[in-house]
Amino acid sequence: MDADALLTHLEVLERALLDPAVRADRARLDSLIAEDFLEIGASGAVFGKAEVLAQLPDESGVAYEALPMRVQRVGAYVARVLYTVRRDADGDVRRSLRSSWWRCEADGCWRMVFHQGTPDTGAGTI
Repeated sequence: MDADALLTHLEVLERALLDPAVRADRARLDSLIAEDFLEIGASGAVFGKAEVLAQLPDESGVAYEALPMRVQRVGAYVARVLYTVRRDADGDVRRSLRSSWWRCEADGCWRMVFHQGTPDTGAGTI
């Protein structure tokens, strides 16, 4: 996959994970997240794939708006996506800086292997 196609593809996948319909669909989440997935949330909590699949489908009243994303290929089968997101949970609005690592697996599908959200203090931009 060339660089432009990869950028577009990973941005579509990343934005899908912010979509409430995808977040509510355990099968779709399962297809997007690697078995060895690890997340360090903006709250400081650490999650694996099992926790994500158990918790995200029950989330309600939360909307995400992602700002422009940067995709950087790290190797032939690994890429990083960086962006800022605005999260609105029933009027409680917060911004966080996001970093996701994606891996192209043996079946040719790109899956998220790592994600970190850090509260946006305004001290810098991605």
